[in-house]
Amino acid sequence: MAKDRRYTTIKYLIVDGHIKSFRDIFNDLPKSVVARDLGINNVRFSKLINNVELFVLKELYRFAEFIEIEHKILLDLVDQQYTESKKKK
Repeated sequence: MAKDRRYTTIKYLIVDGHIKSFRDIFNDLPKSVVARDLGINNVRFSKLINNVELFVLKELYRFAEFIEIEHKILLDLVDQQYTESKKKK
C-alpha cells in the first residue's frame, strides 16, 4: 500500500507547531484516508475524533507511525484536545 503524501505534510505541520490539537490534523488530511488506513469504520472514526478519550492506544500509535512522529507527540495533541473539550463543558 502506498502511503498518502498528506501524512508527510501533517508531520511538518506538527513539527513546525501549526497543528495545536488532534482535531486540527483533519483540516489538511481527510478523515476517510486515516480511517481506511487504520481499518476503522468512517463513522466510528468521526466519533473518535470528537471523543478522543475513546481511542485505543494501539490505534493512536499506528497513526503516529503513519505520520512518522513519536507516539508522545501525537498523544500530546490528543491530550490538548481532551483538555480543551473538558474546559468547555
